[in-house]
Amino acid sequence: PYNVNVLTEAAATFVLRHADVLSEQAGLIRVERTHVCAELAKLPQVRVFETAANFVLIRLDDSVTADEVFAGMKARGVLIKNISGAHPLLRNCLRITVSTPEENAAMLAALRASI
Repeated sequence: PYNVNVLTEAAATFVLRHADVLSEQAGLIRVERTHVCAELAKLPQVRVFETAANFVLIRLDDSVTADEVFAGMKARGVLIKNISGAHPLLRNCLRITVSTPEENAAMLAALRASI
């Protein structure tokens, strides 16, 4: 219902021509998401919320704060999103993006060390 600029049209055309690549990438993310969620669930301080996205929402128990874990992971070279202050329902929550197997392993190691 509205005009699309030439750059957006070219990008959309490119994506549609390479849908198989995007589908393969989505499949890999789904596999990694399952693995990451399983590993997170093994941590007694972590509650993992069910997800169908490319990220995982976790809540930390009261033994550690989201601020402490965020800072610890950042110091270890891993950035996640601290959403603890975004809304009262997100108290002590972190948002973790699912990535490659190597990056997910680094994230899990940093999380374990930061808890």
